Amino acid sequence: MSTATDLRRRNSQAVLDALLADGPREGGELMTATGLSRPTVHEICDDLIARGLAVEEAPAPGGGPGRRPRVYTARTDAAHVLGVDMGESTVRAVVADLRGVVVGEALAAFDDPRTPVARRLGQVRATVADALRAAGVPAEHVRAAVLGVPAPVTADGHALAVDAYLPGLTRVDLRTALDPLPLIVENDADLAVLAERWLGAAVDCADAVLLLAGERLGAGICVGGRLVRGRSGGAGEMGFLHLVEGVGAPDGIGRLLRRATGLPAPDALAAAARGERAALDALDAVAERAGRVLAILATLLDPQVIVLGGAIAAAGDVLMGPLRRAYGGALRERPLRATPALAASPLAERGTVLGAVRVALDDLVPRLIDLGPAGATMG
Repeated sequence: MSTATDLRRRNSQAVLDALLADGPREGGELMTATGLSRPTVHEICDDLIARGLAVEEAPAPGGGPGRRPRVYTARTDAAHVLGVDMGESTVRAVVADLRGVVVGEALAAFDDPRTPVARRLGQVRATVADALRAAGVPAEHVRAAVLGVPAPVTADGHALAVDAYLPGLTRVDLRTALDPLPLIVENDADLAVLAERWLGAAVDCADAVLLLAGERLGAGICVGGRLVRGRSGGAGEMGFLHLVEGVGAPDGIGRLLRRATGLPAPDALAAAARGERAALDALDAVAERAGRVLAILATLLDPQVIVLGGAIAAAGDVLMGPLRRAYGGALRERPLRATPALAASPLAERGTVLGAVRVALDDLVPRLIDLGPAGATMG
């Protein structure tokens, strides 16, 4: 690629990024955002319009004499991305436009958490089809897709899960699960921490930890704004808790509450909110255990914030109150110079799937200049 061609492509990408970041932008605003000259901005916008990636807005009525400024906006429906969260018990799929706005969503439950991989992937495909129907988007309009799984994921996209947990998962290439659409496969907690930095409780936090805490504990870790994966994708796996006195296993808060009360976690938390003593005692015991885990993460990783994610995060103060007390109590044994904040995710059970959308957009948008709108290949 020639230097001039490469420069033009970078300039075009800068203008497209600026249009996707906000709503309609005047030419002068795009000049400020990109540092490009007025003729270059208008030339690039005309090219983006020809490629089907932008439109020129009709000038606003009124105003003084003289030529009104040209106003441009991105065609956010020029292509779509797909995010999928294939959990142990459920699968959630969302379709989003080029700004990450969700336009269609579907959720389904697996008949059995130990569903064999062939049936599991069949349910994933059916749920994706439901999300596309809800969005009114044809499959060929999806130009990037990301699948989150509750297991370590290697650099080449293979999930590493024991058969007793997710039978058969390691023996299939998940990247082909939605063939012919190629999939990027990522760990669910890794995706969730990216979502928190994008839309959730860790915006503007370069050092953040997301703890998924429903059925199992798993952490997504960002240090210096970069996702920490580990050699084989195992960073954030919590199996080491078997070695920790007072914890003993990577069981999540939801699972522990169910064992302690015999109730589903939402029912146990509702009973605690009503002041029922048995539920309150169970919640305090579970929070004490989880508080030790949070203190370990705070001490080991020194983040700005630790975010509690997953559906359990929607419980609010009935859970976060005991957790904060237990977390603070555990840290009193070994005080830190700066205690990381503890926050409940506002994204809750949608964190992983929204992180999948973010990764899909990061994959697609730099390629749009070459691809053009869905259904067309541009030179």
